[in-house]
Amino acid sequence: MAIDFGRMARGIATGYLGQKLANTAANDELKSRIIERAGINFYENTLPEFQKKEKNREETYKKLSARYGANVAEYMDQEGFITGNPNDYANIEKDLGANDNFNETKLKSYLEATNAGSYESRKESRVSAIQDREKFVTGNLSKNQIGDMTAKLFLSQGETMTDASEATAPKMTTEQVTVPGEMVPGTPIKTMDTVETREVPVESKTLDLPSYADIFGDNTTETKQTVYTNMKREDQIAYGKRSDNQFDSNFKNDVSGLITVPKIYKDAYQDLPKDQKDKTSLIAYARDRYLKEVFLPNEGLSYQTQVPTDILEGKTLIDYYNSIGDDNTVEEIKNRLRNKGYNLTDYNL
Repeated sequence: MAIDFGRMARGIATGYLGQKLANTAANDELKSRIIERAGINFYENTLPEFQKKEKNREETYKKLSARYGANVAEYMDQEGFITGNPNDYANIEKDLGANDNFNETKLKSYLEATNAGSYESRKESRVSAIQDREKFVTGNLSKNQIGDMTAKLFLSQGETMTDASEATAPKMTTEQVTVPGEMVPGTPIKTMDTVETREVPVESKTLDLPSYADIFGDNTTETKQTVYTNMKREDQIAYGKRSDNQFDSNFKNDVSGLITVPKIYKDAYQDLPKDQKDKTSLIAYARDRYLKEVFLPNEGLSYQTQVPTDILEGKTLIDYYNSIGDDNTVEEIKNRLRNKGYNLTDYNL
């Protein structure tokens, strides 16, 4: 009896089509879930967060304009100091301090040369970007016009996208300068008495724009640049990572992955009170000691500002009177320190 290859072919085709339909249905269901999550994420997270940041941006910009002038506010906004974080104004004010003597001429020339638009135009660009994202979520996604991976990548983007080349390129401008010692071909030499005068070509020379220090000065940043606890959080994290990498390079076995903690750290850890040991591991304790005692000093940095004698003595007295429950005396000691100009929050008092 001959084999019915036609029946087999029909069976294979039927199985293939059935599987394809099942895969298509599964893909459609997956895409539907992505669309649903995209909408929920946008309206519950992305949009509300954007609105909060814009409100914070506007408040910071207005405060800076009132305190330091419109040009300072423009500079801080276009250079990314205003991020939408509620602490932006406090951070900028801390950097500038009472610095009302910044170089207004250089600030104005910087703003004119960079020509980065105004606060309002930048705001409009951000609003336009978020509106485009909303259209994308409610429009193209719902029509299934893009692939799953594109949707996922799009939804993971930040609130705005910038041209990397513009963001990373150094700020430059050009001006016309006279270059001595070069003659324009065909230009006659004029002689007057014994002085020879030559016409020289003019070429375009690129010059660096004024830096932050050129405009605002750098007298307020020296301490913060060299004291770890006064640095911005992102700088602390960067130094911490470098210290950890150096620690691993010195004490981690590349083959086993195990860390050999130096005896000095191990003994000190064992001597800690139980409540302190419960809060940290041996390796974390060793890394912290290495950062403070080895890495930072080698970088020319200190972990914290030296505590004044007044604060040390005041803290001892505060601890004592707290132990006996004398709140009035504790407050009196704090007031005396405040009257001498100390910010008690700097010393956790």
